[in-house]
Amino acid sequence: MSIEETLSLILQKLENNEELLQLSISTLTTRKEVARFLNKSEKTIDNWITNNTFQENVHYFINEKKRVEFIPFAILEFKKAPKKAITPKQIDESKKIYHSSVKSITEGLKVG
Repeated sequence: MSIEETLSLILQKLENNEELLQLSISTLTTRKEVARFLNKSEKTIDNWITNNTFQENVHYFINEKKRVEFIPFAILEFKKAPKKAITPKQIDESKKIYHSSVKSITEGLKVG
């Protein structure tokens, strides 16, 4: 078998695998299928939407029926390298409570 024939065979197999992949990931549009694909619960998927681990218009969009519809290739990429969204909590400075010794230092009081 010549190099050209071998390369042609490899290309044909790659194209076949690409078609199979397209068929298999095209079902990754529902919460249930995404949960199954990622081996997580549907509740986890809901939490990831809520905490922005899954970002709207990146991993999913809201369709014309006002339902979440996932973007298959984004879910595939997420599985390869999951990125957990961490949102820092905002602290209201006026509600901080300090220990009395810390409070005296922070208010500039002199001791002794």
